[in-house]
Amino acid sequence: MDKIKVDPIREIILTILVEIDSKEGYINILINKSLEKNRSSTLDAAFINEITYGVIRNRNKLDWAIAQFSNRGLSETPILIKNILRMGVYQLLFLNKVPDYAIGNEAVQLAKKYGNLGMSKFVNGVLRNIIRNSGNINWPDQDKEPALYISTIYSHPLQIVERWLKRFGFADTVKICEANNKIPTLVIRTNTLKISRLELKDILEKENISVRESIFTEEALYVKGLSNITKIPAYQEGLFQIQDEASILVPHLLKPLPGELVIDVCSAPGGKTTHLAQLMANQGNILALDSNGARLLMVKENCRRLGIEIVKTQIKDSTRLDKNYLKKADKVLVDAPCTGLGVLRRKPDLKWQTYDLNRFKQLFELQGKLLATVSNYLKVGGRLVYSTCSTEPEENEEVVTKFLDKNPNFELENLNEFIKERKLKVYPSNQNKQKKFFQIIPGLSNLDLDGFFMAKMIRKG
Repeated sequence: MDKIKVDPIREIILTILVEIDSKEGYINILINKSLEKNRSSTLDAAFINEITYGVIRNRNKLDWAIAQFSNRGLSETPILIKNILRMGVYQLLFLNKVPDYAIGNEAVQLAKKYGNLGMSKFVNGVLRNIIRNSGNINWPDQDKEPALYISTIYSHPLQIVERWLKRFGFADTVKICEANNKIPTLVIRTNTLKISRLELKDILEKENISVRESIFTEEALYVKGLSNITKIPAYQEGLFQIQDEASILVPHLLKPLPGELVIDVCSAPGGKTTHLAQLMANQGNILALDSNGARLLMVKENCRRLGIEIVKTQIKDSTRLDKNYLKKADKVLVDAPCTGLGVLRRKPDLKWQTYDLNRFKQLFELQGKLLATVSNYLKVGGRLVYSTCSTEPEENEEVVTKFLDKNPNFELENLNEFIKERKLKVYPSNQNKQKKFFQIIPGLSNLDLDGFFMAKMIRKG
């Protein structure tokens, strides 16, 4: 019997998709590991990224289309075959680089290798039907079932679409989902301990990398034209850190000064930690806490690469009070664990996690406990910033409000001046009211920024 020949690049993509579906890793980490392991060319890497991210971003829409032309439910379809179909349908509906017949042939070969003759015929039949009827797919009715319509057409979890419809209405919910589905520009933070932004921009442009300066922060650069940015000399020499600009805003809001003691809770992998050190001119002390020892190693590695010497890491469950730090810190940063619903454009695999009320309740309790515990480490007159990369009130203003109700010795600072100075558009956009919370929502706030929440408090007694 002849050995079944499959396209090795599509086989790599299939492996990654199955691992994501099986909750064996995150999309960015799995792709990077695969590219390194297989020593993929720039062209192959681009194709792997295109198909993998495309399938994950558009999974609901792909599954709906498959269900229209399948004689078996997706829940009954083996995970390998299901993802072979998703790969094929994504190319048929969203791309025009490869002829339809070639897409079908490649999918059938994969199905033969990872299924059997019957499965290959099943895949062939579904894809042929979609090729013939791609313009006649019966999508959900926008007027009769608005939540299902948005969830399917824009591929977002139905539970999240339903809560956004209640909060934002139809038009703005669509804007958020559209923003989440756009491919984000890569953002890097200049390491001003070693180089200026202009000097870094010049170095990158000499490597034929497209670079644009941001107007919101003085360190950020938006870059295009790189397949693996961690391999270029400028990265390895510690001239920059990969970090979205909304995240870069958080240390600026805390505003640490040289010589201060700053405690960074949930610090791994170290983007904000190293930025704090940078703003402090590498003078003072930063205590980086995290409950995950492996992730703390990433903080250490980033500090080493960036030339930062003032960070001390410690494995710690920060919901438990450590009396050694009572009233010792000048500044405290609580970048709390959250659903990550503000960063779906960068991490589309987060869409397919569970978002029931129980999860929000558990996070609310954890976030509140973290805030209540580590606030004890702050000196009188010190500042605390609470932040998440979530868009949801239960993880954001409700956590801060509950904390303030129980801790009258803390009060919120007005953020109007910070917002105005940084030229930010936040949600809601009415700038006449005093801003006590700072919420960025993709599609409703500034373009090119991830969804983030921030609040700044001062300890009065």
